[in-house]
Amino acid sequence: MSVSPKLQLQQLIVLQSLDDEIAEHKKLLADIPLQIDAGCTELEEKKKILSNAKEELDALQKERKDLELAVQGENDHMAKAKTKLPAVKTNREYTAILSEVEAIKVKVSGLEDKELEIMEILEEKQKEVPGIEKKCNEEDARFQEYKAKKDAELDRMKQELGVLVAKRENVSGQLDRVIMQRYEKVAGSRDGRAVVMLRGSICQGCFQQILPQMVIDVKIGESIQQCSNCIRFLYWEEVPEAATPK
Repeated sequence: MSVSPKLQLQQLIVLQSLDDEIAEHKKLLADIPLQIDAGCTELEEKKKILSNAKEELDALQKERKDLELAVQGENDHMAKAKTKLPAVKTNREYTAILSEVEAIKVKVSGLEDKELEIMEILEEKQKEVPGIEKKCNEEDARFQEYKAKKDAELDRMKQELGVLVAKRENVSGQLDRVIMQRYEKVAGSRDGRAVVMLRGSICQGCFQQILPQMVIDVKIGESIQQCSNCIRFLYWEEVPEAATPK
């Protein structure tokens, strides 16, 4: 049984609406993983800041330990040098040992100054790291919550898309094969917009003026009309005028 052009046009309008929804769902399905990746990248950057801070803290602790060992080593060296003093037999040897001891003292003083400097930096870093770690943990918790919501949204979108595709198959199956082929061709060349409203005498797809007779035919709706400029299918819908204030 043939379907009237009027009903075919109604089905085309429904088909366009379904295709719009399908396109929007596909866009969201493509965007959501990107949004999750962006959030993950931001979290990883914060984790990297924490990791760098901990590495710096470890390096400072190691440097302090190395300085402590260096000071201890120089003190041992100085003590050993002093043990030689009672055994010296000449003023020259005595003076040489004293000079060695003084040089070691200067070196130890420099090492101790450096150690104090490191200790001050280390103290600041030890105060800083827990705060960074706390913020990082909070950000991680927020991201996990965000990801769970996005994953749920992704699953919902997939289910909804499946329903929309099934509806589309049902509607397209009721359309005349030739009309369906024309619809697909127009949609493919017009960014998915194959069916548009006619407002006044202006096609809402290309915004060009339509010939008066075609405007009449579209309004009557007893035949399927396509814009002579953009080839989109046209339909008429009464748009209520805005109320004029008294």
